[in-house]
Amino acid sequence: MARKRIKDEPRRTILIVTATEAEALYFSQMRKDCRFSNMTVQWVETFKDLSNLITIASHMRNSGNFSSVWVLFGLSNLEISPTQVKELIPFATKKKVKLAWTNPSFPLWYLLHLQSPRGFVSDASVINKALVSPLGGFSDDANYLLTDGLNLHLKLYPYKAKAAVNASDYNSLVEGKLGLAATNLITLFNDITDVCGLADLTHNQKQLGMKKS
Repeated sequence: MARKRIKDEPRRTILIVTATEAEALYFSQMRKDCRFSNMTVQWVETFKDLSNLITIASHMRNSGNFSSVWVLFGLSNLEISPTQVKELIPFATKKKVKLAWTNPSFPLWYLLHLQSPRGFVSDASVINKALVSPLGGFSDDANYLLTDGLNLHLKLYPYKAKAAVNASDYNSLVEGKLGLAATNLITLFNDITDVCGLADLTHNQKQLGMKKS
């Protein structure tokens, strides 16, 4: 009697839908640096609001048959409040879309690699100014990530664990006041690891200043 062939499980994939071009460029850097070939990053240039962006991501999920789909946004970019985000979480769950946010904007994630603010910073420009010196003339627009910030993800990668700790500390400090964590990006990064596996940075050893043992 012939043995049945065991079918390989289909490869899992992850889609990250971003509200800004800069967010898309950063995660595209991550995809390249870490060799996450089963990660897709898509910037949606035109949408009405967060609800509409969730719906667009849901359509992408269905058409692309992605295992996991995230919508990434900064609250200040969408001019949305923590309360409004919380109200849309059940809708996103129904659409099988996960939400990843930063308050006020994505550069908060860069800052957390360096420090944890002592109080809630609501003004995105304050964060941007704090990053100018350590990140070589930083700007929050997409052009920075195409020029001076072309290797930003690679530059920040060694401090990823520190960023996670700082994010946790910062959330503990402000979540009670805001009613929502300042950022839940760690949940997104954990899902990326779960879907894509561990990063393969061996081809980037020179840029990271790493030596072969």
